[in-house]
Amino acid sequence: MNNVDSSKPPENGAEALSQRTMKRCDHLINRYLGWKMTNLRRSTTVQAAALILTAAVPVVLLIQWDYVKIVGAALSASAAIATGLLAINGWRENFIRYGYVYHRLEIEKALYEARATKEYPEDNPQQAAKNFAKRIEGLVMMDVTEWRTEMQRIEAPSQGSEQLQTE
Repeated sequence: MNNVDSSKPPENGAEALSQRTMKRCDHLINRYLGWKMTNLRRSTTVQAAALILTAAVPVVLLIQWDYVKIVGAALSASAAIATGLLAINGWRENFIRYGYVYHRLEIEKALYEARATKEYPEDNPQQAAKNFAKRIEGLVMMDVTEWRTEMQRIEAPSQGSEQLQTE
């Protein structure tokens, strides 16, 4: 059994570090693109459903039919549910957030490959690869930090109402 400290990258030089970091960046790009597109599809689908259902209610109510009130109420309730799902799940906001990180990762990858900034010196590939790794992980950490801050902001009002109930 080979005892290798997996917390440290193997000492295989700048090229190996560059390849590992590029593979990680590509993985993150694909992940964020997938999340971005999933949230776009969900948001668009549910927004369209809410719009169509809301528009259908007055049309249905004009029809002379025994069950018009039931159908109208069902359409109205379905539109309200769709609108609620949009608000609860934040698909539109997630689409924007994931899209932002996705595009930032693509830009960072292009800058690294072109050695287009001082952070990626051509004469020091080891330092360039380390800086690239730090910057892409920094983008992911920024996303996680923003998400955590948003979750704390959302939870704070509910915690305040719980404190009022216990007092």
